[in-house]
Amino acid sequence: MSAAIVSSLIIYPVKSTAGLGLQQADLMTSGLIGDRRYLITKPDGTFVTGRTHPKITSIRSHYHDTALRLTQEDMKDLILDPSRFSESYLDTSVWGTELIGQICGEEADSWISKVLGEPLRLLYFGDRSERYIKQHPDCDVSFADGYPLLLIGDSSLAHLNNRLPAPVSMANFRPNITVSGSPAFAEDGWSLIRIGDVKFELPKACARCVFTTVDPHAHVADKTLEPLRTLTSYRQRQNSRDVLFGENMIPLNAGSLRIGDPVEVLKTKTRPVYIDNWLPNKSRLTQHMKPSAARDFQKAPVLLRCVQIIQETHDIKTFKFIADPQQRFDYKAGQFLTLFVPIDGKMVSRCYTISSSPSRPDSLTITVKRVAGGKVSNWLHDHLATGSILEAQGPSGQFHLKENQPRQLLLLSGGSGITPMLSMLRFITDNALDFDIHFHHSARKNCDLVAWQELVLLARQTPGLKLSFNTSQEKPDRSHNCKIFEGRLTRDKLMEICPDLLERSVFVCGPDTFMKATQENLSKLGLPDHQYEQESFTITPLAPPEDAREESYKIHFIKSGITTEIRGNQSVLTVAEASGIDAPYSCRGGICSSCKQQLVNGTITAPNAMGLSKEEIDNGFFLPCCSFPKSDLSIDI
Repeated sequence: MSAAIVSSLIIYPVKSTAGLGLQQADLMTSGLIGDRRYLITKPDGTFVTGRTHPKITSIRSHYHDTALRLTQEDMKDLILDPSRFSESYLDTSVWGTELIGQICGEEADSWISKVLGEPLRLLYFGDRSERYIKQHPDCDVSFADGYPLLLIGDSSLAHLNNRLPAPVSMANFRPNITVSGSPAFAEDGWSLIRIGDVKFELPKACARCVFTTVDPHAHVADKTLEPLRTLTSYRQRQNSRDVLFGENMIPLNAGSLRIGDPVEVLKTKTRPVYIDNWLPNKSRLTQHMKPSAARDFQKAPVLLRCVQIIQETHDIKTFKFIADPQQRFDYKAGQFLTLFVPIDGKMVSRCYTISSSPSRPDSLTITVKRVAGGKVSNWLHDHLATGSILEAQGPSGQFHLKENQPRQLLLLSGGSGITPMLSMLRFITDNALDFDIHFHHSARKNCDLVAWQELVLLARQTPGLKLSFNTSQEKPDRSHNCKIFEGRLTRDKLMEICPDLLERSVFVCGPDTFMKATQENLSKLGLPDHQYEQESFTITPLAPPEDAREESYKIHFIKSGITTEIRGNQSVLTVAEASGIDAPYSCRGGICSSCKQQLVNGTITAPNAMGLSKEEIDNGFFLPCCSFPKSDLSIDI
């Protein structure tokens, strides 16, 4: 009978690297032609995989006849041609099965060593290589873990995704064949099937390991061990530690496969009995229906799980996150968080404004523009995917709606500086607050307008909200029902946009040149300083006070139990790091407040501590990154 159809065919030329999707494929009894023909090993022949080297998943493969092209974003492409390989072989083994692999050569070894940052070798399953399945000694196999092929049903993945905090893709599980049209986990009961003119034996389910937790897009292991953690809760075989997902397959004859081929179930088997400890109250829906109290995440980082990615413009994406484990977020409209992003084996921190509204506390979003040479923004665009997880800390910043905020506002943004304005406007609309707002955005081109359709809808819901925009590099699209201007934002345009701007509180955010010009124009128009607030994405490193170079004090880190010397021109953070103390920080410029600590005793000078409110300063908090001693200090670190 027909149980399903083939929905994808995938080969993995190099064991543990990314897969290559095909419309049709030829196979031998050892598996799909071209699959797992290469193996990465240490110099002594010990094989390595993504279990211990997650960055292997960043390597992409493309066949050109018998030659294989390997690509990796930080490297020049490598062409592997078996006809040019050495005649020498190296002893190796795969999960206890000993064999020999053909040496690919110094160029290949050097390439893979540079990618993974240690001495390694690349071996090929050559003419003299020979390997057989342990439990089926008459069946040959290449460098695959244990069996030539792996099959998973699309419905099985969908079932798992319904239980995960955020969905993952088949790339986490690396099957060669996926099928659609069958119930979830129907493959558990298949023993013998036929696809096209090929019969397959399905001898056993596949026991899953920690490799399933490696994010195939970010190339790092998931910090909460998903999806293996959830699989363990309901797919662990009774009286065993094995967590099963997918079916191993042995081709019984050679042939060809195509997407769309029917799957015929010729023989069935008894399904394994699983221990199902998964609790329905762990589902996202249940947690949203019974929400916990909202809280900030300043004292300790929170894990953010990406649940949605929205392409706003050609170079701007919005990333939506939930906390894992789930919690509600407490922040003020306009504040930012600090993301910690794993890039090239190092944790890089960046501040991003939260573009969502605190009135929707179960998730938060950041809206990120791809920037030429932007290390973190480009990584987020290229590697962050639905299901990926990152650490974050916050919220921070004084650029936000205040509790006693005057009701008349003028919001001015340029480029990606629209993000705090989106948070403010969404918050005001959600809560039907009685504000009188002019919002004006400056964009280079019409295609750079972010979330403009949503803003139009917000304006319909909020009688006091008026919209306008200008484009600086092309004629504006005048189909929008609002005030529209061509060219840069000038003093005259500001008065035309908002004739009563001198009566309003003004929030400005955007590139430095935009904010500098806007502030000068508003000042010349007579706007008082106390009515002006701005947020900057550029942080200038702090210069230590020159007049304090010769001064010296004692500093005591209470929690760490360390007492040392600090000079008058050294920041507290610098001395903490030099003392081996792992103190939190992000901007190092007094803006983000990620390093906020309690000053127990002593006197400091901190003229650039913009990230603290007066109330926090009055309560004894300070920012180590921009604080310099004026006496002996005791710090609660």
